[in-house]
Amino acid sequence: MSVTPEKIAAAAKTNVEASLSSASAFVATVFTAVERVSTLNLATARTAFDESVAFSKAVLAAKDPQAVAALNLAAVTPSVEKGIAYGRSLSVIGADTKEELTKLVEAEAAVMGKNFDASLEELFKNAPAGSEAAVKAVKTALANANNAYEGATKAAKQVAAAAQASVEKAAEAAVQNVEKGAKAAASALKVA
Repeated sequence: MSVTPEKIAAAAKTNVEASLSSASAFVATVFTAVERVSTLNLATARTAFDESVAFSKAVLAAKDPQAVAALNLAAVTPSVEKGIAYGRSLSVIGADTKEELTKLVEAEAAVMGKNFDASLEELFKNAPAGSEAAVKAVKTALANANNAYEGATKAAKQVAAAAQASVEKAAEAAVQNVEKGAKAAASALKVA
């Protein structure tokens, strides 16, 4: 079988079109993440501004230092919870984006792998007589490499999931510790 200029041109055109499609999907995913972060930041800034105005008014209306201290203590836990919620929201956006980009890269790698396999099969069809052992060795090496890649990908996903779970546990512990500290300080303030 011979390779004609038309076949080369068709293959090149297909590869360019696939690359453009992949690049467009990649950029769209990144833009979506940027939009989500921007929306989150604007909402957080607006809420923070509104709450700081309300807090300032409450402080100005306070009759004594104990009331101001109570306002400050009452604001600690919600502030920490909002900070952790913001961090979680960013984490979700990052995880969603990573997942989407990973899917895109894996799909592109699968197409490239399939094209590579098809090219090798075409090459192996035209292999000289007596080269069956070499062809089998190459196929075995490729299968082993694919299995190793899949195993490494699975392990990386498990490590990422474990790290995310650890971050969630640490955030919960931080909120609980702040709440306990705020309650203890409020109790001390009432005694004083």
